[in-house]
Amino acid sequence: MSLNDSIIQSLKQIAGDSNVLTDREDLHVYGFEQFFKQKQHPRLDVVVRVNSNQMADEILQLARKSGIQVFRRSEGKSSLPQAMSQAVVLIDDAAPPQPETLLKADEKHPKTAELDQEIHKAGPGAFRNYALALSSFLSRMPAQKCLGCHVCSGYCTVSPFHNNIETWSSKGRTILTRALSSGELQPSSKLVDVLYSCNLCGFCFAECFENSTQVRKAIMDARHRVVQLDKTPALFQATAKTIFETGDPAGTPLSKRVSWAKQLPQRGVFPNRASILYWAGCVASVRTPNTAKAVGNVLNRAQIDFTYLGEKEGCCGYVLLAAGLWDEARENALRLEERVEQTGAETLITTCAGCYYTFTKMYPEILGVELPCKVSHATQHVERLIKEKNVVAHDLDWRVTYHDPCSLGRHSNVYNSPRKVLRAVPKLSFIEMQLSRNRSRCCGAGGGLWSFNNTTAVNCASERLVKDVVPLGVSTLVTACPTCHINLRNASVRKSLGIRVYDVMEIVESAILG
Repeated sequence: MSLNDSIIQSLKQIAGDSNVLTDREDLHVYGFEQFFKQKQHPRLDVVVRVNSNQMADEILQLARKSGIQVFRRSEGKSSLPQAMSQAVVLIDDAAPPQPETLLKADEKHPKTAELDQEIHKAGPGAFRNYALALSSFLSRMPAQKCLGCHVCSGYCTVSPFHNNIETWSSKGRTILTRALSSGELQPSSKLVDVLYSCNLCGFCFAECFENSTQVRKAIMDARHRVVQLDKTPALFQATAKTIFETGDPAGTPLSKRVSWAKQLPQRGVFPNRASILYWAGCVASVRTPNTAKAVGNVLNRAQIDFTYLGEKEGCCGYVLLAAGLWDEARENALRLEERVEQTGAETLITTCAGCYYTFTKMYPEILGVELPCKVSHATQHVERLIKEKNVVAHDLDWRVTYHDPCSLGRHSNVYNSPRKVLRAVPKLSFIEMQLSRNRSRCCGAGGGLWSFNNTTAVNCASERLVKDVVPLGVSTLVTACPTCHINLRNASVRKSLGIRVYDVMEIVESAILG
C-alpha cells in the first residue's frame, strides 16, 4: 500500500520537504541497517528524517489517524514483513555518529578483548590457542565487526550538510554502489549526485576498521561504472576536455601558471635536464603560488640544481581518476610520463598532496603506470635536507597547528615528515589537534567535491576550523596540500575566523631566509 499525496504533504509540513524521502534510492538505503545482512526493512513507502522528538510524536499521531504502520530506527525493532496491508513509514531518528568518538577508537572491540584474554590463559602451543587466535583474527575483519553492530551509519564529512540523511552518508553510498553493481538500481541523476558528493577522504568507518579506504575505492569504482554507462556529470566531462586542451583543469593561461617561477633567481629559465624535477602542479601554480615559490627558494638555498617543466607541466590527472574517467586519466598519465622522462630526473618533488598520491598510488594501482623516477613530497625532501644540515632554520616565534591532508596522510601514510620539519624550526610552538593523523577531519575539498559542490566543501572546511582549530587558541594553521590550503583559507575568510593558513614550505622559507 502506498501513501496518498495528502499524507505526504502532511509529513512535509511536519519535517520539511527535504526530509521526507520517497525516492527509490532513499528507500533502498534505508532498507538496510547492516552491510552484511539482508534488508531489515524489505518494503518502505516513505522515510522521514526528524530532528526532534516533537516531530516524531506528530508523525505518530498522524499515523494513528491514518492507519499507517510506523517504525522508529531508534527503537531497533525486528524486520517488517514483506506483505502488509498498511503503508509503512520509517522515522529516522537515529543520532549521527561523531568523529570525536574516534578518540576512543584505540580501545579493542569487546569480543576481541575477551578472546585475547582467553588466548593468554590457554598458553603457548595449545590447539585451543590456535582456534582462539583464528577467532580473534576473524572478529577484527570488517564483516564480523559489522555483524556485531546493531545500527551503523559510519561517520561522513559531508552528510551533516544533508541533515545526516543516510543516503548521503558513507554507509548510504556504499549500499548504492552495491546496488549499482548488481543492477538493482540504475544510475539515476540522484544516484550520480550522491556518488559524486563524496570527498573520498577515507575518514568513514575509521572507528570500525584500521583501514577504512575500502569505501573510498568502492565509490571510485562506482564512479567509473557511471562513466562507462555514459552518465558522467557534465562538469567532469568539461574538465577532461580542458585538461587535454590547456594542461590545466580550470584552463588557466600558461603565462599565469608559470609567473611564480619568474620571481626566483632563475627568472623562469631552467635546464632541460636535472636530477631533481620540481612538480608544482595546477593548484599551487595558480592559487597558492607562494608555496611554489617557497620550494624554489628552499632548493636554491640548499644549492640544489633542479628543473621545472613550466608551460609543459600539465595536470597529474587526479580529478580524472577521482571522477571515474580512467581511460582519459591513463592517456594523460602516459603523456606526462614521457615529459618527465625527458628531464632525466631521478627524483620528482611535489608540494601537492593530491599529485603525490596520484603518482605514487593511483597511477600504479588504477592505471598500471609508473613514473621513471622516485616521487617525494616536498616535506620528505626538506626533512632530509634539515637532517643533513643543507638548510638551517632560524627562530620563528609562531604558534601553529597542522592539518593532515587526506591524500598525504590516510591515503599515502605520510604523517611524520611535515611534523618533523615544523619541529625543526626553533621557537615554533606546534600544537597538535585532537583529531589528527589518520583521524584528521577532512577539509572537504577532495574527490572533486571542491568543484562539484563548492558550498558543501567550504562548509566542511569551516567545521574543521571551528571545531578543531579555534579551540586551540592558535592563529595559524599549516598544511601540506594546496587544495586544503585554499579551501581552509576561503572558509576562514568567509566565516571571519581570523585563522591564517600557510603551507609547510612557506614556514620553512620564512625560517631559513629570515
